[in-house]
Amino acid sequence: MQRTRNKTLVVTLGSPLAGEDSVGCRIFEKVRGKIDARVEYLGTDIFRFSNVYKNEKKVVFIDAVYSERMEAGEVVYFSGEEIFKFLNDVAVDAHMLGVGEGLKILKEVMPSFPKNLHFIGISCKKFGVGEMSIEVEKGMEEAIKKLMEIL
Repeated sequence: MQRTRNKTLVVTLGSPLAGEDSVGCRIFEKVRGKIDARVEYLGTDIFRFSNVYKNEKKVVFIDAVYSERMEAGEVVYFSGEEIFKFLNDVAVDAHMLGVGEGLKILKEVMPSFPKNLHFIGISCKKFGVGEMSIEVEKGMEEAIKKLMEIL
């Protein structure tokens, strides 16, 4: 029996204009229409999730992450409550709100929030104008492989 696309939502995030932060946008372009899931690109606004979520059973978020402990292109994966435990970034202002903080807020205010939640992050180092490094390009491909495993 084939799954229907309305059972899984893939949400990609990031700025298409900010160097390696465009990794979410690039993954959106690569997988849209090619996987058994509905795919939405939200730019840098995690709160748009409340408008695109249609009670899918499984939701996968994909975004760039920054950590001094990780090499560029490394892929991290969290599921369920791990997302809230490990994505514990602290915003310095409203424009720098991270996925972890945004999801914590959305979980409290949305009338329906997914229980089967996944996060794939690609470690990035260059968030300004510029090209994507070869390491992050490779990480992007690894992230897509991980997405296919989850689906």
